[in-house]
Amino acid sequence: MSTLVTMTLDEVERTPLTAEEIQTIRKASEKAAAGNVTYDPDCPKQTKEELAQFEPWYEAHPDWYKPKKTDIHIKIDTDVLEWYKAQGKGYQTKMNAVLRKYAFGLK
Repeated sequence: MSTLVTMTLDEVERTPLTAEEIQTIRKASEKAAAGNVTYDPDCPKQTKEELAQFEPWYEAHPDWYKPKKTDIHIKIDTDVLEWYKAQGKGYQTKMNAVLRKYAFGLK
C-alpha cells in the first residue's frame, strides 16, 4: 500500500526520486504498456453512464476558468439576433455558450 505525500512544486523539483520510486514507476509503466493494469482504488473504473455524468472542469468550476476572448465581426440573421437580444442582458454570452456546446458536443 502506498502513502500519499503532499508536496509543493518547489519541493518536487528539489527532491530527486529514490531508486525505489524510479523502480516503482518503471514497473507501473511496463504494466500499462503491456495492458496488465490492475484495479487501482485511487482511480476506479467508471461505467459509460458514470462517465456521461462528468462535466468539463470549466463548467464544474466556472469561477476558475476564464477563457481568452477574441473580438470578431460576424454577420447574424436579424431575427436570430433580435431573439437573443430579447432574452435580456448577457445575450452575447448566451450566444457564445450555444456555440461552445455545439462545437464541443457538451450538454
